Amino acid sequence: MVLIRVSKNDTILGETVLENNSSGWCYMDSKNLRLKAFNVTDQRTLPMFGSLFSPKVELLFETKKDIEENVILELDLEEDKDEYLLNDEVIVDMELRNTGQVKAEKISLDLDSDGLLVREGCPEKVVLDKGSKKKCELRFKFPEKVKENYNITVNVNWEDDSGKHFLSDDVEIEVSEPLNIYKNAGSEGFSGSPVYVTVSVKNIQERAVNVRLFDLLPETFTLNNSSSLEDVNLTNSSSYLYWEFVLDPEEKKTFSYSISSEQLGAHRVPQAHAYSDLCGQLYTESSDSENIITLYNNISYTPYNNKTLTQVTLASGADLTSYLDNDGYALLDITVENEALGAFVFIPKGTKLSDNQNEPLKAITITQADELALPGSLYLAGKCYCKLGPDGAEFDPFVRLNLGLNNSIEGNFPSIYCYDETNSTWTQLDSTLNENRIFAELTHFSVYAALAEPPTEAELLVKLVN
Repeated sequence: MVLIRVSKNDTILGETVLENNSSGWCYMDSKNLRLKAFNVTDQRTLPMFGSLFSPKVELLFETKKDIEENVILELDLEEDKDEYLLNDEVIVDMELRNTGQVKAEKISLDLDSDGLLVREGCPEKVVLDKGSKKKCELRFKFPEKVKENYNITVNVNWEDDSGKHFLSDDVEIEVSEPLNIYKNAGSEGFSGSPVYVTVSVKNIQERAVNVRLFDLLPETFTLNNSSSLEDVNLTNSSSYLYWEFVLDPEEKKTFSYSISSEQLGAHRVPQAHAYSDLCGQLYTESSDSENIITLYNNISYTPYNNKTLTQVTLASGADLTSYLDNDGYALLDITVENEALGAFVFIPKGTKLSDNQNEPLKAITITQADELALPGSLYLAGKCYCKLGPDGAEFDPFVRLNLGLNNSIEGNFPSIYCYDETNSTWTQLDSTLNENRIFAELTHFSVYAALAEPPTEAELLVKLVN
C-alpha cells in the first residue's frame, strides 16, 4: 500500500492510502485544492527480491473556484388561467432571479411558444446584479389552427468563471373544450305515455364548431313520431338519435323529442355525446346530467278519482294525461316547475289545455332559451330567458307563468315580456309582483322574460341663499 500525504508549510492538508491498482479521492481541508492519487504499481510484475518502497504513483492536483463566485439563477413561469377560450389573450408572468453573490452579465434568453402567436416576448439579453430580478409579461394569442394544449418554454443560458450553464422552465396552456351540453328528461311518467326529453348544445368558443351529436335512447324505450324530428338521422335499429350541424360562436341549438315504454320501474337516461372539430382540433364531450325516468302503471291513476287531492306539482316534461279529463280540462290545480330555472306554470282547475292538433296536452316543458336582443334600455331582471313548450299549445281561459327575480333590481318595476319569434319583437304583459317573484297570465306559449327599465336620471338644482 502507499500513503499519500499533502502538506503546506508543515501543515497537513490531507492524506489517503492507496492499495495496489487502486485509486481514491481525497478532499483537503483547503477548499481550493483536491488530490487524486492513483497507484499504478502491479504487484504481479514485481521481482521476487526487490524494493517495495518506490512504487509508481500518479498525482493530480486540481484547484476549484469558490461556489460563492459563481452565478446562480432561478426562473419561474406562471400562466394567468387554467383554461383558455380562443379569443383570450394568454398572459404568462416570467421572473428571472439572480440568487448568487456576483453580477451576471452574460445571460441569454430564448422563447419557444409551441405554435402560439407571440405578441410580447422576453428580452434576448439580460444583465442582473447580485440579488436582483427581472420580471416581464409574455403575451400570446391563438393561431387559426389550434391544438388541445401548448407548452411555452423559456430557455436561459449564461456564462461565469466556472463555464457555461443552462436553465429552463415551461407552462402548459390548455384550450377549453368548445361545448356545453345539457340533457333533461321528465322524471316521471306512465306506461305507454310519452316522456319528453330536451338536449341543448352551446358553443362557448369564439370560432365556429362542427358538431356531431349522438343521443342514446334508454333501454326498452322507443321514439315517438314527431314533426320536430325532421332533421334527425335515425339508425336502422333506432337505438339512438344523431344530428350533424355547425355552431357559430356563442350559438346554441336545442332538440326536443318524446319517448315511451311499457316497462314499469326506474330507467336510467344515457348521456348525450358530442364529437366536435374546433379549428382542426377534435374533442369528445358528454352531458353531465344523470336523469332517472320512473314509469308507473296507468291503471292506478286513470280515471282520476282521488277526491281528497286538490293540487299536484310536476317536473318540466312530466306526463299530464292522468290529471286531465278526455277533453283536456284540468281535474285539479296543477303546477309544472323547473326548479333549476326558478320558474313554474300554474294551471287552475277547469282550465282547458290543447295542443296544436286541438288534442288534450300531454306535457308542458320549461327550458332556458338563448339570450335575445332587447329593445331600448331594457335589461333582464329575471334569472333567465324562459322557453315554454310545446309550440302551438293553447289554454282556456289561461295559465299563470311565475318567474323568479334577481336579488337586486334597480330602476322601474319589472314586467313579464313575451317574445314574438316571427317579428323579433317583445310585448309587455300585465304582471303582478310578489316579493322577489313576478307572474302573468298566458293563453299560449313562447319565450318569456322578466325585463325592467334602468333608473331614470334626475337633475337636482340646488340654490344657496345667504
